[in-house]
Amino acid sequence: MSVQMLREEVVFKRPAPLAEAFTHYCPGCTHGIIHRLVAEVIDELGVAGKTIGVAPVGCAVFAYNYFNLDFAEAAHGRATAMATGIKRVQPDKVVFTYQGDGDLAAIARARRCTSPRAAKTSR
Repeated sequence: MSVQMLREEVVFKRPAPLAEAFTHYCPGCTHGIIHRLVAEVIDELGVAGKTIGVAPVGCAVFAYNYFNLDFAEAAHGRATAMATGIKRVQPDKVVFTYQGDGDLAAIARARRCTSPRAAKTSR
């Protein structure tokens, strides 16, 4: 009887930028899937050491608990503007925002749509 050594091949592992943490999100929420996808891309690109994430208030704000990256917290609807400022100050960094639909599409867009009108009526 001969004993054969089996070689184990790792086919699934946690991406390095993804922190080992229990989720606080509601059951069925897809934040965990998105966190993993973002972490996989950062890992594949090899940019974890020079990446900065920006997250606004709301559910997205807890992203800094789930990534082994530098993160900044922005006011509601202002993550895109803050990320633009960070990128201008540190052009060598990879900067991304992690925003929900309400923050990105509703609040940020509402500010852009109402700002010119508000300026005209204040005269």
